[in-house]
Amino acid sequence: MANPNTSNILQIRHLGAGMTYRHHGQALWDLVPTVALTGTAVAGGVEEADIVTGGETLILTLTNGEWDLLLGGDNALTTALIAGITGDDGGATGWDDEVAILHGTVVRTSDTVVTITLPASAAYAILVDEDISVVVPASVVPIADVALAVKTFTITEDP
Repeated sequence: MANPNTSNILQIRHLGAGMTYRHHGQALWDLVPTVALTGTAVAGGVEEADIVTGGETLILTLTNGEWDLLLGGDNALTTALIAGITGDDGGATGWDDEVAILHGTVVRTSDTVVTITLPASAAYAILVDEDISVVVPASVVPIADVALAVKTFTITEDP
């Protein structure tokens, strides 16, 4: 006779880059966190002058996970997220040298949304379009063991 206390067992295991849900040892589904990149710096494109002026947004929306509760504070998690936003090669006055995202501009708006407001960067000047990559480190999503997929947006050089 089956044990009535075990007939509806649902086991949740943390496996690598996500969660696996099991019922009686059978995998029912795997949840792997993913991130979507939107915001005014992404939708419709962004130009060099927009970065100089500031105020553009990057919105990171997480699926199959939640942002760490401390993300957005003045801490190592926020620093790691900021460090994951890099330019491809805008030269001495490009993204990596001139755009200084501060902790106060990174806001955990909900369990699944983080909004970053880009500061004014008066010295930002590029000679060619610059691609900006966003890599979300595993440390900011509690169930992720690896960095989440790279997302890219392009800043168009002003003519």
